[in-house]
Amino acid sequence: MMSYIGELLSSGAAAPVVAGILLLLGGLVFGVCATALAYIDVQQHRLPNRIVYPWAGFTAGLLVLVTFLLGDISGLGRALAAGAIWGLLFFGVRMLHPPSIGMGDVKLSVVLGLYTGFLGWDVFIVGVALSFLLGGLVSMWLLLTRRATSSSRIAFGPFLILGTAAALVLS
Repeated sequence: MMSYIGELLSSGAAAPVVAGILLLLGGLVFGVCATALAYIDVQQHRLPNRIVYPWAGFTAGLLVLVTFLLGDISGLGRALAAGAIWGLLFFGVRMLHPPSIGMGDVKLSVVLGLYTGFLGWDVFIVGVALSFLLGGLVSMWLLLTRRATSSSRIAFGPFLILGTAAALVLS
């Protein structure tokens, strides 16, 4: 993502530079909202709508503006599809086995899908995979060190955020 933003900022043309600045702003908002949500999720095992919903609206609006500036309608379509896919996948899991995932995680996954999908399907897949990999590894470590049991509640939001952030930074 940083190389993509760098290309936009150094393009010399007004529209790509503004798009690059908007994407930097989106990264800043990602950092602020993600940090707040991860902290709250670890402490209270919830992801408040008062943060997730405005973040989702901001992100969708930002991506519409960037699409308008760059003329990259496929990027916006991918972002919307990725958000819907990740959200529907998590919603399906939630409906099949409610204790396994919270509705906050379902809503957060839509926002994270918007970010990753905009950059490409490969970034989306890496974001999802890293989220589960990180969550699984930490959960296994907690079980092996007996800091958690099979019935312990482990906040998944921080792993969703970390996996997505890693995918965005590495892309």
